[in-house]
Parts: sequence; C-alpha cells; structure tokens
Amino acid sequence: MPSHDPSNPEHPPLAARPVSLLPAHALARMALDSPLLCDALSLARWSAPGTPVTRHGVPGIDDARTAITRFALWPPDLPSLVTERATWLGGLHSVADVAHFVVPWSAALRLGLVEIDDAHARPAPGLELRVREPEQVLDWWFREFEHTIEHARGELTRSEPPTPGTTGPDLLPGVLRHLYEAPDGSRPDLDTLVREALLSPTPPATSATDLLLHVLWQLSDTGAVALDHRPTHATGPDGHGHCTVELTALGRYGVRQLLLEVGIHAPLVDTLAEASAARFLDALSVLPVEERLSEAGPWLDRRGPAEALRQISAVVHGPGVALRRWVGTQVLNTTSSELEPELRSLLYSPRPAVASMAAVVLLSSGMLTQRGIDRVLGEHGPWVVIDMIAAAITPDNADLPEFLSAQGTPDVERTVLEDPDPVRLRAHPDTLPVLDALSRHHPDPDTASRAGELARRLRELR
Repeated sequence: MPSHDPSNPEHPPLAARPVSLLPAHALARMALDSPLLCDALSLARWSAPGTPVTRHGVPGIDDARTAITRFALWPPDLPSLVTERATWLGGLHSVADVAHFVVPWSAALRLGLVEIDDAHARPAPGLELRVREPEQVLDWWFREFEHTIEHARGELTRSEPPTPGTTGPDLLPGVLRHLYEAPDGSRPDLDTLVREALLSPTPPATSATDLLLHVLWQLSDTGAVALDHRPTHATGPDGHGHCTVELTALGRYGVRQLLLEVGIHAPLVDTLAEASAARFLDALSVLPVEERLSEAGPWLDRRGPAEALRQISAVVHGPGVALRRWVGTQVLNTTSSELEPELRSLLYSPRPAVASMAAVVLLSSGMLTQRGIDRVLGEHGPWVVIDMIAAAITPDNADLPEFLSAQGTPDVERTVLEDPDPVRLRAHPDTLPVLDALSRHHPDPDTASRAGELARRLRELR
C-alpha cells in the first residue's frame, strides 16, 4: 500500500489525508450487499442442513448446478437466454470450471461461514447472530478485501508463476492510495491511473491498462471500487475502451485499515458535519431514512439554512445524482420554514433539477395553500415525478416494478406520459434514464410502450 518501506527509519510513514467514514452499521450494510460477501453468505445458508462435498471441500456438480441457478452465479459472458444457460449447465463436468461459484464458496470456507464435518458442509453455528454484528461483518469483509488484493491477477491466462508486474500486489497498492488521496467522488480513468498511480515498473501502457482493468474488476466484487466501463471492439492503445474508477465508502474504510496496518497515520474527520455537501448527501443516502435526521442536524448547524441550501443546490443538478437530490430535499425539509423566499426563488432556476428539488421541499413543507400546491405541480409536476422515480432506480432495477405498483404511487408516471412537453422534459438530466427504465420495467405493457416512444422522441430532439 505505501510508496515507501514502512520498516525503513530513513523513510518515515507519511500521513494520509483526513477522511470521513460512515458509521459501522452503515458500512456493514454495504459489506453485506457487496457481491462477494453476499454470495458467500447465500451459499453458506444454502448448504443447510447439510450438503455433501468432495474431498476437496466443494459440492458435487449437481448441487453446484442448483446453487448456480438459484443465485445467478453465471459467467459474465454467458448469454442470458434460458436455453443457452441450460446447455452450459448440462456441459459442466467440474465445479472448478465456474469461478463465480468457486470464489464465493472458497470465501465462505475461509471466513468460517461454512463448516465441513463428515464430508458434509453446513452453515457455521451462530451464523445468523454473527451477521447482525457490524464489527464481525466488517472483519469478514476486510479479510476478503485483503485476500482479493493479494490474489488478483491481471493476466487472463493463469500462468504459474505469474508474469512480474501483473498481480494485485503489483498493480493495486499505488492505485488505491491514489484514489484514497483524491477528493471524495473522484473518478479517474484507467489511463490516468496507469500514468500517475502505478508504483512498480510497469509493462507497456498498451497492456498496463488491460492488466489494471482485470484486477480492478476482481476487486469490484468486494464493493471497494465502482467501475464505469464502456468497452470497445477496437484494437490498439484504446482497445480497453473507456473506464473510470471510484473508491466507494466501503473501499475508503478498507484502504484506511491497510494504511494503519503499515503504520501510516490516517486521520478521520470528526463527523460528517465537516464533509462537503456531495459527500454528506451520499453518506446519508446509504442510511435508513429514520437515521438521516440525526446526522443532518450537526451539518446544518455548521452552515445555517441559507448556506446549506446554496451548497446542496451546487451538487445536485447533474445527471445521475437523483438519489443525492432526493436526500437533499429531506435535509432541507427540516429547515424549510426558514427558507421559503429562497426556495420560491429557486423555482425559476435555469437548472431544472434544482428547481425540481425546491418544488419538492415546498410541496412537503406545509407552507403552501392548495392554490399554491396546484401552481407548483402545474409548473414542476413532471420534473418532481422524474426525480421521484429516478431516486428509486437501482443498478438492476429489481424493485422498480414493485415501486411503480405501490399503494402510495399509483400511476405516478401519468404526470410525465400524458400530454408531455418533450422540450421541457428533455431539459431535466434524468428524464431519459427514467423513461428507459419505465419502458423496460413498468408492469403495464401499455405504459412501458408509451415511455419507450417518448424516450425515442426526446432523443430525436438532439
């Protein structure tokens, strides 16, 4: 991790920048949602009451096929067609051929989530009680974070021994330190990381980017980094496509633990009260709604209502920050009575997302008459609905159909789809992602079709 030898007294450890961390229970929740630990726990529970295993400690191929299907442990390049998957499953002869099963199963064994006795695997005693302990969960997660760094491979072919400069310990320490020192939310691309963050002598840049991409993909299964990868079929220097990398809140926790292990001073910001508005809102977004207000109070007290509104407005107007914007409305709603003139003024902001946020705060403040409510909804209703749906969208959109069918939001999308103003809708940064999500996931085929058609019309406006 460090760029020096921590045991060398001539090169004393350098302090890392102060960072803020989420509370342990929030980090533990994120750890449980990370792909590797989530799959390891799922397989541990699945092994009950007892699953026969081979002398190598893995289930037989028939049991493995069942688990792969139940938990969607498919290879990423396998087509999603049912027939293709059935053919692939039928052709399996060894569990070792399925890395997406072997990796989390090995993690479950390594962490003690599964115990093997008399050739049968079963969940470790007291597993469900330990899952409820944040410190235990973070200990499990950090052990797998370290293990992944140690064993990540940049080469797709598993040569033994690996080519020098191609493993996780070769490629990741400088990159993780670089991401840790960068401002929260920084998303450098692979070329920048290769140029500025790799510590050891590297292969030619044309291969270093691909090697780094491969080890970062493996690390992303721990939830420590988030990749936005847009591959290309081109060859040459840009054959890896474009990929940006962000250190997550969980990754920041993990890197800080690594720094402390080698004796580097890694101070913490006292509380979220000192955090930037973007970091503050992103941190609140992973907390349960009922816990957000206790964290919001100190942050608001440090700034006052007007300055808080100014700082929040500056970080919520772009695309892809709908959840941050929605959390911002919840924070501002606690002090809306002191902000009525400023909020009314923001209704005329040239940035539609900011105007929408102000509208949501005013609508939920109780300060408007019915005439005022009707006027705000008439002007900003479609944008408000776009924000509402955008904040509910998750990477897999698994909960979106249920959200759109929920008792509290019946036909909420009608505000957007009935008699739409394409030019006005197109101005909002999240309109197209929302329409695309509706077209793919709305439970009513008619509504899904209308959303897809409106998305097509809006794209034509470009």
